[in-house]
Amino acid sequence: MDRKLQGRNRVLIRVLLALPAIIAVIIVLWLKGFFLPSWIIWNRSSEEGIPEGVKKKLESSWLVQDALNFDINGDGSAEWLLLVWKRGSYGKHRPSWVKSDEIGFSQHIFIYSEREDGWHAIWMSSKLEMKAATFLMGKEIPGTGRRSLDIVAPDKSVSSWGWLTWGLQRVNW
Repeated sequence: MDRKLQGRNRVLIRVLLALPAIIAVIIVLWLKGFFLPSWIIWNRSSEEGIPEGVKKKLESSWLVQDALNFDINGDGSAEWLLLVWKRGSYGKHRPSWVKSDEIGFSQHIFIYSEREDGWHAIWMSSKLEMKAATFLMGKEIPGTGRRSLDIVAPDKSVSSWGWLTWGLQRVNW
């Protein structure tokens, strides 16, 4: 075998040996959310104010993009609204007709309320169909005494959502 061919074989063997490590690094980066869309605005500073009781409800693989604290449902006490990225749409409890959960990241809104026995999720959205770059406390919804949640899209358009009966519903002004 000539020297040139031996050199190519060595390079090929090194590449094949390094391939599993490269794949493992890519998988770890994907699991940590390094390949999420670039339009996301990470408001990590808002995560600092989230009460420990709410943080304990969050799974370690969830990434909190934004958080707000205000009374969305009109019960007189402020809830924590979290804009979260997580893998899959359902987790452990998926509908019987869904055979397996998605493996990719999707965006969700989770709302937590404090009761006498601690913090509880009062509403957890399915995968958002829209893109939410960030969200803001909106204005008062006429006739309800409640404020809306304004979701800002990457193109800076804003949609308003309110707690009208149960869960968030689109509010048309």
